[in-house]
Order: sequence, then C-alpha cells, then structure tokens
Amino acid sequence: MNRRIFLVCWLCLAGIGWQAQARGAADLPRLAILSPDPASKRGGAFLLIEALRELGYVDGQNIRLDTRFAENRLDLLPALAAELVNGQPDVIFTYNTAGAFAAAGATRSIPIVAGPVAEETMAQLAGNNLARPVANVTGFTTNARGQDEKCLQLLKEAAPDASRIAVLLTPDNPVFRDYPNALKPAADQLGLVLIRVETRGAADIDRVLGQLASAAIDGLFLVGDSTLVGDPGVRARVIAFARDRRLPSASAATTANAFAGDGGLLQLGWELGYLVRRAAEYVDRIIHGARPSELPVERQAKFQLLVNLNTAKALGLTIPPSILGRADEVIE
Repeated sequence: MNRRIFLVCWLCLAGIGWQAQARGAADLPRLAILSPDPASKRGGAFLLIEALRELGYVDGQNIRLDTRFAENRLDLLPALAAELVNGQPDVIFTYNTAGAFAAAGATRSIPIVAGPVAEETMAQLAGNNLARPVANVTGFTTNARGQDEKCLQLLKEAAPDASRIAVLLTPDNPVFRDYPNALKPAADQLGLVLIRVETRGAADIDRVLGQLASAAIDGLFLVGDSTLVGDPGVRARVIAFARDRRLPSASAATTANAFAGDGGLLQLGWELGYLVRRAAEYVDRIIHGARPSELPVERQAKFQLLVNLNTAKALGLTIPPSILGRADEVIE
C-alpha cells in the first residue's frame, strides 16, 4: 500500500471515529440545572453535581450537564428556563419556589425535580396528591411557615426582652409575600410584634437598612429567601446592621447560607446537602426511565440549629440550656 492510499484510509477511519464519538456525546442523557443562585461551591447546583458524581456520573462521559445561574435575579429565571428547555434535556433540576415555577412554566413534558419549595407551590405544580404527582414535576417540600415560627420562638427564648421584630423579606417571592401576617398568630402567642420590611436584595438593601435604622425595633428576622440570605453581600450587610445596633437576629435559612457562621445569632435551616443527595437519586431514576408520577414528593424534615455564642456574648445574652442542648452546632 503506497503512502497516499494509507493516508486516505487513515483519514476515513479517523472520520468514522470522530462521528461515532460525536454521536456518543449526543446520545448521553442530558440534565439541565436551573440555579436561582450564583455559581458557588456552597450552592445547590454544585452540591447536586457532587452528589451525581458519587452516583457515578461524570459530565461528558456518561451525562451532559447544562447549567444556568440567575445570580439571585428571580426575574431572569423564566428566560433561563426557556434556554434550558430549548436544549431538550431529559430532566431539569431546580430549587426554591421561583425556580420551580419558572421551570414548570417553560415545559409541561420534560420531567422536573424541584426542591425545596413550599408545600402550596408543589400542590400547584404536582397536584394535591403528593404521593403520586399528576404533572411533570416532583421533588421536595418544606414547611416554610412552620420553620419560621419555630425560628421566631427560638429568638424569643434567646432574647426574652425582644418584642418588636423587623421581618426582612422580598415581595417578589410568593412564599413570603403574605409575611408577617401569616406569622401573626404564632407571634401573638410569643408576645412579639412583627414589622414588615421589604427589600429586593442587593439592589436596595443599603437604602432599606438606612431607613430601618430609625425604626423602633429590638430584634431582626431574615427570611430564608435565596436572594436575601443567599446573597453573601446582602447577608453580611444585614448581620453588620444587627451587630452595630445590638439587635438579636435569626434566620430560617438553609445550612448552605452561613447566617450564624457569619455573625447572626441563630439559624434554623434545612440541610441542603441531604436534600440534594435525594434529588440526585431522583434524577438518576428519571434517567433510567422513571416518570415523575412514580416519584412521590417528599417533605424535608432534616433541620439544623446553629447558635453563635460569640454574637450572644457581644449582645450580653445568655443562651439558655434548652437551646444549647438542641443545637447541632455552637459557634464560639
């Protein structure tokens, strides 16, 4: 065989190999990840990829990952969801209520694993029988209101003299839109007056805190909204505000958001790592042929209580043994 013939044959075989490799890559299952948060090693998207790796999935080898980050801009989620759907993924993963609504609004056929979201949200997207979802959405719920009520109770136990609590929330998140009225019965039993403070996060947090500085409050509660407590800059400003004005503070935030670790007094949040591992298992089952109707919606029941004793000392508070005994982590 002369050199020219050999070269032609080699190029033909190489072309066949490249085509087979391209077909193989195209045939890999595709997972779209819609993240309301920024790209972060502590965020849900990164933790899901880690959990999938533990199940044997590696991007480019046996799965294709397509991720969009909203950078805490909830208004961007619908467009990002539409982009992901255009890629025709086999399954979509997202979290928080805004992410779930955006993904469900972009497709009624592609399976969606969402969570944690409020139970009311999941009932709208998956049907009232959460044991057998009727649409293309399944996932995980959390009782946000019950969690917030418990967090307020802990704040009152830690700071018994506190009575007027500012509740920082974003009106763009439907889970918290009716706060603090939804928490009023529990607040009344605790002897607390809750004061609604609206903010849209990084866009106006400095202005809002500046206005709040003159308000008659003696405590602060930051709802577990990813655009607020999930934004490191916003979280730091709120914690600094509470510290400078010697206000006891609490947040019912996921453990991925270091509210207590960054200086907040109390944090009662669901454990994001556990939930994401369960979500990865659901993604795996869908890739292997399961339908959302075969995957019951699960309620998130694994929570962690974090207490910052350094902050308590700075505020002149003595954390009662009833709280310390329940704490999963005490920061000193």
